[in-house]
Amino acid sequence: MQAMTGMPSAARAAALALLAMIGAAAAAPPVAAQGAPEPGRTYTIGFSQIVDHPALNATRQGFLDALKEAGFEEGRNLAFEYQNAQGDVGTARSIAERFIAGKVDLLAPCTTPVVLATIRAARDSGIPVVFGCVTNPVQAGVVESADAPTGTNVTGFYTVPPVARNFDIFTAIAPGMKTVGTIYNSGESNSEALNKLAKAEAEKRGMTWLEAPVTSSAEVLTAVQSLAGKVDAIITLQDNTVASAYEAIVKTVEEAKLPWFSFDVQAVKRGAIAALAQDQYQNGVDWAKKVAVPVLLGKDPGTIVPVEAEVFEIQLNADAAKAAGVTIPDEVRAKASQVHGG
Repeated sequence: MQAMTGMPSAARAAALALLAMIGAAAAAPPVAAQGAPEPGRTYTIGFSQIVDHPALNATRQGFLDALKEAGFEEGRNLAFEYQNAQGDVGTARSIAERFIAGKVDLLAPCTTPVVLATIRAARDSGIPVVFGCVTNPVQAGVVESADAPTGTNVTGFYTVPPVARNFDIFTAIAPGMKTVGTIYNSGESNSEALNKLAKAEAEKRGMTWLEAPVTSSAEVLTAVQSLAGKVDAIITLQDNTVASAYEAIVKTVEEAKLPWFSFDVQAVKRGAIAALAQDQYQNGVDWAKKVAVPVLLGKDPGTIVPVEAEVFEIQLNADAAKAAGVTIPDEVRAKASQVHGG
């Protein structure tokens, strides 16, 4: 099935009315980091992520660039040790243990499985754990509350995806959607939590939500193919396993002329039509500026309330929309920070 385009419908009008209220969120000033790096000291950070893919790599680069801006520079006063867990939680735990044995100054785990493994490994180490790349830290068991300091060696930076506002954009572009499908890793707590929120939002709008769970990136192609003949559109969430196989989704939706929407702006750069999310590079910048730098400069992580991302952007892919046979309304284009393609 294919999303209906045609003349603007009641669904499109309603979505556009809601979109009128979506503006670029004002950037909140970063947490001020007092002081500067100690002269003559080399700071060591152990940074780990679950897999290697462009979104997480962009976050890592943003993190590094913000550190440099704050006076922590590789080759001068910063030893930045990066490890990739290759999708394995056991490996993530081993990486954390090696970092701890090496007495790093700060642990910076990226993605929920790595964060949880690192927190467990570092519980009695006294080494600060400043997490990132987490969607729901409370539901994932990372912290007990996102509204209060942990009182432990753990704090961090997290993102709450704007589910309803994403659906406003998607339905403005493809108002004929009645049945939508998603692919996600049911074994990752972030993905499971976000899937529940997206399903509830879809059903609230009268849509049927079909799921194709996967456990590895190798399963993504089969999963999206299983949905292609049953849905009006594909909606992917923020899922590391799926993000590692975006090309498989692109191949399938192009062949089926099927709209693909996402909660991840990196997906738009690689073939999805639209997303409202925090840019992953900016995610890394804010993570470092607002949390990691203050901790490196001596602030107790147990006194820092986990910081929620506040700045989001709309990205669009005009070529993907054309290929899927849908039209991006001018009202949506006007709110986009970036439009890829024609």
